[in-house]
Amino acid sequence: MATIRIDPQQLQAAGLIDAEMAQLIAAHALPDSRFGLFVNLSLIMGALAVAAGTIALVPDATTGLLLAIVAVAAAEITRRFAPGASLKVLSAGLALMGVLGLAGWIGWQYEDAPDTTMPALLITLLLGAGAVWFRSAFLMVLSVLAFGAVFGTGTGYWHACYGLFVEEPIMTIAVFGALTAGLYALRSRIAETWKNLASVAARTAFFLVNFAFWVGSLWGDDLGPAYRYSDETDWETWRAATTHVPEAVFSIGWPVLLVAIMARSRNGGFLSVTSTVFLAIHAYTQYFETFGAHPWTLLVGGIVLVGLAVGAAKLMKLPANT
Repeated sequence: MATIRIDPQQLQAAGLIDAEMAQLIAAHALPDSRFGLFVNLSLIMGALAVAAGTIALVPDATTGLLLAIVAVAAAEITRRFAPGASLKVLSAGLALMGVLGLAGWIGWQYEDAPDTTMPALLITLLLGAGAVWFRSAFLMVLSVLAFGAVFGTGTGYWHACYGLFVEEPIMTIAVFGALTAGLYALRSRIAETWKNLASVAARTAFFLVNFAFWVGSLWGDDLGPAYRYSDETDWETWRAATTHVPEAVFSIGWPVLLVAIMARSRNGGFLSVTSTVFLAIHAYTQYFETFGAHPWTLLVGGIVLVGLAVGAAKLMKLPANT
């Protein structure tokens, strides 16, 4: 719904409306939401301060668990009993604090576990349930990303650097490709209330598919019972137990998939734009990975880019099938 700001007194002074109409407009004016937002944010900051102080005084996993449960309960009470949308921001903030706190508690409990599959699945289910219950798109994104950790997908940060790792590209592509297709197909069959969450989950899964292709295009993939070589494993034994999928499979299959998606998706839509972006990332990566920055490769690369731009411009003019 569009919001238009007008001054009834100014319109009355200009002779566009009479005094009765000016009073009628003023009576139906929406309340100023800035004060309500300030109150909500102040309450959230207060809740964070209380939680931080409590954990500092009693630094224990149980303390964090209790605070997370209280936050979830407060979010539900606020969502159900607050008048209108007056405390909507506070409810959303408490929901994030509570659900993420519970996820952190699970991670804390399994900190020393040799296998991270179980905690990753539990966190995925918890975040997904929180996303559905509180209608939170942010929690839905985190749920899909947590599911990626089941297959060895994640990120890492160190000083001035941020890294992405995908340990099983083929498995990640298969699982999240199916998840993306399934959610997009499901979106047209579910109620309007859930379509946004389904779209968010599908788009996040599509990102993970592209990340897996990206990693695979650089290092390929190894299939077999001994998935990754370690110092404790004999090289010949490991090599015989694995099947290496070369980088070329990913380097060729990725652009073919992206072009097919661009051809079938709506021009200017998420799939079309995201596919274009990752196609450019792939071209940039493979250019320096394969040819390096030499004068003749720059010349050839420029000609190829011009050709791709002309082809893309013609493709964008074609009517989309979906």
